[in-house]
Amino acid sequence: MKRIAVSQRRDAISGRDETRDALDVRLSGLLWTLGFLPIPLCSAVTAAQGDAAQDARAAADYLDALAPDGIVLSGGNDIGQAPERDNLERAALAYARLHRVPVLGICRGMQMIQVHQGGDLAPLTGHVAVEHAVTGEWLNHGRRTVNSYHDYGVPGDALGDDLEALAWAEDGSVEALRHCDLPWLGIMWHPERDTPTAEADRKLITTHLGANP
Repeated sequence: MKRIAVSQRRDAISGRDETRDALDVRLSGLLWTLGFLPIPLCSAVTAAQGDAAQDARAAADYLDALAPDGIVLSGGNDIGQAPERDNLERAALAYARLHRVPVLGICRGMQMIQVHQGGDLAPLTGHVAVEHAVTGEWLNHGRRTVNSYHDYGVPGDALGDDLEALAWAEDGSVEALRHCDLPWLGIMWHPERDTPTAEADRKLITTHLGANP
């Protein structure tokens, strides 16, 4: 069974004096039903030392110890909102590059791939709590309807280095992308939020994370 490291959202809990990592149970449940072992990542490892260089080494050591076979960068938090999570995800991408393990970025996760590769994000309207069409030859039949829960997106003319767009929304923003060399794939919709999960997404996840590096 392949071990899949999954990043989590990071939230300060008012009235509890707690900061929590949290993961939608639907995502870990979906990975398990597809035959993967989900391993939630703990963002605290990037803030243990209080020094940026030491924190980066701590995150790298943490990922080396886990030795995941694949990585899912999940949704939640805008980039920059939770620096500890941002740092951990950057370390996860560095691990994935070094070991050539597959990465699946979901919503914010795709945004992180874009930013990590030097690309830009742009504010969007009409992409929160709606369904809309996406198009691209990469999709079955070239078109499908997906859910949408994001305020920021990837402009079609501002892709990061070595990234290729695979699908677009009607406003021209990128809805799916991949790395031209590494096994990194990003999608802006949330497969785990559909009940039942679309068969196209089950196949996408199984094929991408199940592929040998």
